[in-house]
Amino acid sequence: MKTLTVDDRQRVRLPKAKAGQVFAYEPNLDGTIKLVPVIPKPGPRRVVAKLVKRGGGLFFQVPTGYTLDPEAIGKAVAEEQESRS
Repeated sequence: MKTLTVDDRQRVRLPKAKAGQVFAYEPNLDGTIKLVPVIPKPGPRRVVAKLVKRGGGLFFQVPTGYTLDPEAIGKAVAEEQESRS
């Protein structure tokens, strides 16, 4: 049986856990504690783009590997304008 020790800040190091990983815990009546990894729900991804001058206008330069849907951008802008009015 492997054991873990709690430090003075009530922390336990789990050998296979990754930094920032979240666990739900459930204490049982027999004194055991059940740890279950919490899997985050994927949310909308935020894309950070640069403004670049081309010719006489400003354009977004999107990082490689990302695609932007013009309809989704228009919908997001419309929702933002509605929330402010």
